[in-house]
Amino acid sequence: MALAAAAFAIMSVIHFGVDIPVGFATISDSFPGAAPPEAVISAVMAIGATAVFTRRTTTRGVALATTLFSLLGTAYGLTITLGSTRTGDVAYHLAILTTLLAILGLLLVPRRSQSHQARDDRNDVRS
Repeated sequence: MALAAAAFAIMSVIHFGVDIPVGFATISDSFPGAAPPEAVISAVMAIGATAVFTRRTTTRGVALATTLFSLLGTAYGLTITLGSTRTGDVAYHLAILTTLLAILGLLLVPRRSQSHQARDDRNDVRS
């Protein structure tokens, strides 16, 4: 989730018109209409990542909500870029959608309780 938040933040900066030199090339893709939504999605994903890192009881709900919000926003962004010649943006949207779907999948896998983990650890010691 933190990686997705960082990716959205970087793309927002690039779309605000900041050129980023990367070795022998420069990433330059001013797209002012996309920059604010990407900044919002970045902040939302950062909230979700922070919730996961704190490991509170509400973590899963917050992480699911922030990931779903980001998925919807990214899917909407993809609908805008699909009809354009912005192949880099289309590729970015597809990559980040794949990442968000992977995050969602991980969040939907039931988590083992600590009591189950402790029991498994005791059984491993006995073996």
